[in-house]
Amino acid sequence: MVNVFPEIFEAAEEIKKRKIHGATGVTIIALKALANAILNSKVKNLSELYNEVLNSGKILVKARPTTMLLANGIRFALYRIKEAEEEGIDIEEAKRKVYDEILEFRERIKTSIEKIAEIGSRRIQDGDTVLTHGFSTTVFKVIEKTAEEKKIEVIVTETRPEFQGRIMANMLNEINVPTTLIVDSAARFFMKDVDKVLLGAEAIAANGAVINKIGSSLIALAAHEARVRVFVTAGTYKFSQETMLGELIEIEERDPSLVAPVDFIKEYSSLSIRNPAFDVTPPEYIDLIITEKGVIPPQGVIYMLKELYGWPTFEIKLLD
Repeated sequence: MVNVFPEIFEAAEEIKKRKIHGATGVTIIALKALANAILNSKVKNLSELYNEVLNSGKILVKARPTTMLLANGIRFALYRIKEAEEEGIDIEEAKRKVYDEILEFRERIKTSIEKIAEIGSRRIQDGDTVLTHGFSTTVFKVIEKTAEEKKIEVIVTETRPEFQGRIMANMLNEINVPTTLIVDSAARFFMKDVDKVLLGAEAIAANGAVINKIGSSLIALAAHEARVRVFVTAGTYKFSQETMLGELIEIEERDPSLVAPVDFIKEYSSLSIRNPAFDVTPPEYIDLIITEKGVIPPQGVIYMLKELYGWPTFEIKLLD
């Protein structure tokens, strides 16, 4: 029987509770738990370690199945184990090596965000009004970097039903960026006042489609109609290699009680209530994707995937 450390279950539960917001925060927590589990593993060989990490990875990914950064981080660890096995490295040395490489991967995520912030800030002009939706560490960093040198204003949607936009608005307010909080359905009303829309991403498909917080596609559609440019900020670690072969990214659905009170659900038990956490914005509604490697159009994602990733990560199934 494959062992799973309690720390993995604890990290998965923490992710499910959604007290951590944004793909970056979720991935950092998960990879820390995975690295510690590898270091403390009692397996006798790398084949057993691989199976242990694969099983742990599936538990973590199941907690946030749409978060491509998390899935790619776990695949990174699994391929490092495979490489160590091919090189004939001793189990203890390999555990330490993979542990160190996972921590290095976490640091590369943080570094990529800083690079995106620098590149993204050049795309926002002095005096611009920026509209954003949901909470994204990367979007926040882009706005923070821009505000260091330019005067900008930000409109933030509440992002129902879990109100991640309120978190973003509070954080922007704390760094003295003039911020207006609006309800999601007012996005089209305020689009006339917007110069740029800035969105984050949970995942990006090979065709340039962006999976982000539910409501993002409607905002992008409203912006497209109003001829307002839509920028997506996302590190290349969020690009989905499976979609190169036609696989679909799973859209997580959450508890209906986030949409309607429990008493209401009980009273109207025959009523179906759906709560998808994310939606898909087609590439034709996106002007640019800002990555740590530079700025690309949505149509450039497939070429960047081919250029960046030589390993066949499609072989590793983290969702059954």
